[in-house]
Amino acid sequence: MISKKKIIFVTATRADFGKLKSLIKICKSRKEFEVFIVVTGMHIIKNFGNTHLEIDKFFKSNIYKFENQNLGDRLEIILTKTTEKFSKYVKKIKPDLIVLHGDRVETLACALVGSLNHILTAHVEGGELSGTIDDTIRHSVTKLSHVHFVGSEDAKMRVKKMGEIKNHIYNIGSPDIDVILNDKLPSFEQVKKRYSIKYNDYAILVWHPVTSNQKFLKNETICLLRFLQKLKRKIIIIYPNNDPGNKLIIDCYKKLKNKNFQIIKSLRFEYFLTLLKNSKFIIGNSSSAIYEAPILKVPAINIGNRQHKRLNTKVIKNYEIDELNEKKLINFLRSYKATKKVYFGYGNSDKKFIKIISKKAFWNIPTQKFFSDFL
Repeated sequence: MISKKKIIFVTATRADFGKLKSLIKICKSRKEFEVFIVVTGMHIIKNFGNTHLEIDKFFKSNIYKFENQNLGDRLEIILTKTTEKFSKYVKKIKPDLIVLHGDRVETLACALVGSLNHILTAHVEGGELSGTIDDTIRHSVTKLSHVHFVGSEDAKMRVKKMGEIKNHIYNIGSPDIDVILNDKLPSFEQVKKRYSIKYNDYAILVWHPVTSNQKFLKNETICLLRFLQKLKRKIIIIYPNNDPGNKLIIDCYKKLKNKNFQIIKSLRFEYFLTLLKNSKFIIGNSSSAIYEAPILKVPAINIGNRQHKRLNTKVIKNYEIDELNEKKLINFLRSYKATKKVYFGYGNSDKKFIKIISKKAFWNIPTQKFFSDFL
């Protein structure tokens, strides 16, 4: 039995909380670990639904929150604020392990703190490709982290090619699959009641800003909304993330006067999954189209370059904004056949994760990193 270890999980968005939730839950169930959750980013911003309150409902204790931005702050400003404030919590808690997810600027900031303080730092879902600045952030976090819990064999190979030590890379699958396959999702009626949804037949739009392409963001958003209005379908629109440019998108949504559109600021992850599961399709540039939609057998239309390098499969249709065409969309939906292929695990990421960190050898991983020249 290993001695009791302090673990900090960091969450900055509704999306990464969905990914980390099963890992947090299983760690909290073990007496040998003391779990702390640091909450920041869009969780704390009222305009995005105060999603930190959902974290309180699930985990109640050892939750630390801080604001790291004002709306409209540039990424480097958010990076600086997050680094400074997270450093104070690290000094207070003195963790043995910091667990981070993905490619957010908050993730990069916390990885810097972990690395510079020689604290064992684990990165969940590194090695992925999307095609934007997210790749730069994600790969930087990989180089700053000591341990890698990747979601696929392809991701494992990419992390290995970056010079990371093979024995410190573990393919546990994507933890959000745990929620889809193992948790009891709320019923569709529960979701409709909670979010006052009147539609039974609808599609979902999730459209995020691309920080390297803000020059065209407003026009592209208007173009996308015009296309969806022409379809004359019921559309449930979910607010974008808090990346720079989100206000441009939200302002476009606020000007909509169409009874076929319903706008929701944020949903609890399990409720979002039920909503997605019962939709006709999802459109936009969210990673939900890549990870969750295929396993829920929902057609996905990905627009632009935010996710275009993620996954090449027939169940996801990729379009540039000027290629949107009603006839092509209808043909894709009619010909859609759900895949049986598993891309990101089997719903047991939490069990794989806990098995790894429960071994004495895991805690002997050196915090002084070395580059591996041999693949």
